[in-house]
Amino acid sequence: MNLLCGREDVVRSASGGHEPQDLPPYAAAFKTELERAGYKVVSSGENLFDREVVAADFQVAAVITDARIVACVSEGKLLSAGNLGDARGDGSMKIDWQVYSPIKKQVMARVSTSGTIKLDRTVPGGVARLITGSFASNTRELVSNAEFRAALSTAKVVTSDILLPGQQSKIALAGSLKASSQRIEDAVGSVVMLATGAGSGSGVLVSSDGCILTNAHVVGDEKTIRVRWSDRIETVGQVIRVAKDRDIALVKTNPRDRTPLAIKRGAVSPGQRVYAIGTPLDKTFQGTVSSGVISANRVIDGLRYIQSDTTISPGSSGGALLDESGSVIGIAVSGYQNNGPAGLNMFIPIGDAMDFLSLEQG
Repeated sequence: MNLLCGREDVVRSASGGHEPQDLPPYAAAFKTELERAGYKVVSSGENLFDREVVAADFQVAAVITDARIVACVSEGKLLSAGNLGDARGDGSMKIDWQVYSPIKKQVMARVSTSGTIKLDRTVPGGVARLITGSFASNTRELVSNAEFRAALSTAKVVTSDILLPGQQSKIALAGSLKASSQRIEDAVGSVVMLATGAGSGSGVLVSSDGCILTNAHVVGDEKTIRVRWSDRIETVGQVIRVAKDRDIALVKTNPRDRTPLAIKRGAVSPGQRVYAIGTPLDKTFQGTVSSGVISANRVIDGLRYIQSDTTISPGSSGGALLDESGSVIGIAVSGYQNNGPAGLNMFIPIGDAMDFLSLEQG
């Protein structure tokens, strides 16, 4: 770096070790160049590589392996922490990049770039401009790199494998936010049997005004179905919304002053104890409770499932999967059998069930 041009050169060299950096200028340059190329950038603004940024399909890390700034700094503009100097000159930089996919949990590409910048006239903050300009030049090289583009295309394909809900008007589940935990034996009173001309299934009361979650294959093409409560009283239910692509449906009926079950969205863990309530086979077995553990979290044909060894049978479809506090974490949907029960049963995560029907807690 030539300080105070025309006088003796002053050279400052980095040690080659880790050097702290002020990240926002780099983040701004990265965001600008990526968005010019048509990519959407999600960052905290303070930390380009913030681990809490979970909305991104991929994350990009940069290691500056070499940087050289040759600058002519104006008279009287001494370098300080807050002023890198008004200057002209040349900058060059080399960067090793890594593109990481949080979905596949692996590094998708490793790319090395080099970039340069030249300022022919003195500009305010010229030294800082030479540094961030060199970084921006590297970013443009990254964007044009075939391996980088291929990695991003792969990430998009993986993301598109997850089926997402469409947009529709919201339905509020009255009383859901006030629903409290309850004993499993008491939760039985809020799980119903649903009957149509084609067969029967189960349903879960999730609002104080009579909203019941069940499977789309339970209601079929019916608009009106029979709702049988744990005390054998029947009411009429209206099918008000169906998401066949997620096999979930919403039925509305007279709640008969029954208490809706609490809802617990979010991640579940293998080994966690759970309980299923439903009507396997027919009304003879209404209110059956079985228990087991969560076996795994699965994605099958683009849809998320909770896998459990908790026993369910035909007729259990649409029933509740509860945690130990009696909160709904899933809706029973299917099971695998191979010459007998295999303990491979699938439940729709309650968050997915709500999202695909555009439900929100009220």
